[in-house]
Amino acid sequence: MLVERTRATKAIAGGTLTVTPPSVEQGEQVTFTYATTADRVTSTNWVGIYSDPGNGPVDGSYVGPSTTWQYVTQQAGSVDFGSGSLTPGKYLAFYLYNDGYTALADPVRFTVTPVQPMVPPVYVSQLRGQLREPAGVAVDSRGFVWVADTGHHQVAVFAQSGRSLLRFGRAGTGPGQFCSPQSVAVSATGRVFVADTGNDRVQEFSAYGRYIATYGQGQLLEPRSVALSGDLLYVSDSANVRVAVFSTVDRTYQRAITAKMGGPQGIAVGPDGTLWVAQNGTAGNGDDAVVSYSPAGVAKTTLGAGQNSQYGGMSNPAAVGVDPAGHLLVSQQDYGFVQIFRASGPFLAQFGDSTDAGMLKFPQAIAFAANADILVADSGHDRIAVFRPQN
Repeated sequence: MLVERTRATKAIAGGTLTVTPPSVEQGEQVTFTYATTADRVTSTNWVGIYSDPGNGPVDGSYVGPSTTWQYVTQQAGSVDFGSGSLTPGKYLAFYLYNDGYTALADPVRFTVTPVQPMVPPVYVSQLRGQLREPAGVAVDSRGFVWVADTGHHQVAVFAQSGRSLLRFGRAGTGPGQFCSPQSVAVSATGRVFVADTGNDRVQEFSAYGRYIATYGQGQLLEPRSVALSGDLLYVSDSANVRVAVFSTVDRTYQRAITAKMGGPQGIAVGPDGTLWVAQNGTAGNGDDAVVSYSPAGVAKTTLGAGQNSQYGGMSNPAAVGVDPAGHLLVSQQDYGFVQIFRASGPFLAQFGDSTDAGMLKFPQAIAFAANADILVADSGHDRIAVFRPQN
C-alpha cells in the first residue's frame, strides 16, 4: 500500500522537499527545492522520481528502479527535471541520502498531464538553384532568402519565388572567401553575417554581398551558427563548447555563455531575448537537447532530454528556430524531420518525415517568411524545403 511505503521511508529529521508546480503538461519543467542538515550533505545525495501509487524505496531499501533521477549536492537548493520522459500520470519524488534509499525528507507528489497535439505544417514548394548541401537559411525584411551554400563555399540569395538574385564568395581563406559556411543571419538594416565554419571565423557583408569585416579571428573554432539580437551577434562556437557574444557596433568580443553547454550546434534568439541552443550532448548527462538561456547566460529550460523520439526525443539536433507564435522548431539530422515544441517544453508535432516530396534528409537551419511559411535547409536533398502551417 502507498501509505505503508510513505511511512516506511520516514524522513531524517530536518530535511525538506517541495515541488513546483504540482501539475505539469508532459514536457514542461518541474522543479524540486530541497534542504537538509549540514551533517547529511554528500556529493551523492539524490532526487529520484517514481510512479505513484506503489513505488519508491521501503524501509530505506531498494525496491525498484526510479523513472529518472539527479544528484543534488548542496545543503539547500533546487533541481529541474524535464517531464518529457514521463508518461502522463501520478508520480512521487524522493530526496535520498548518499547513493542509497534513506529518505532525507518526506516524498512529494506531482502529476503529469497529456498534451494536446497540433496539426503539423505541410510541404508546399522548394528552392533549389544548384545548391549543394545547404546548411544555413535566413529571410530578410524584403522577403529575400539567404542560403549558406555549404558545398559550393558561397552564399546564395533568392526571391521567394525561387528566382536567383545573387551569389557571392568562393573557396579560400581571404576576405570574402569561405570554407564550408554553415549559417547566415541578416539584421533589420540588411547587414549579413556568415558563419565561415572551416575558416574559424564569422564574416560580415553588405546587403549586396560586399565584404565588410571579420569577427572572432583567432578566437573561434568551428563556428556552427550565428544569430542576432539588437546590437549583439551570438556565435555557436562549437569546438570551444560555448556561445560567443560579439558587439556589432564595434565588432569586439563581449563574453561567453558556457553553463550547461556541451556540443552546441544551431542557435536562435527569441523576441524576448531568450537564447536557444541545440546541443549534441548537454553537459552533465550527455543528453541531446535544446537548452534556453536568459540574456545574462543563465540556463533555464531544457527540451527533449531523455525523451523517446515519438514524444520529442532528439538525436543529433542541428538547428533551432522560434516561429512568430513563439513555438520552438528543432531539426533532427538523424531522424530526418523537424519537431515543434511549446517554449515551456511540451512536444506538439513533427513534420518532414513523410514519403512524399516533403521528406527531409539531414535537415539543418530553419527560417520563417512573413507569410508564416517555414523554410528548412534540406542539406541531404540540396534544396530549401518550404512548409506551410495549417490553421
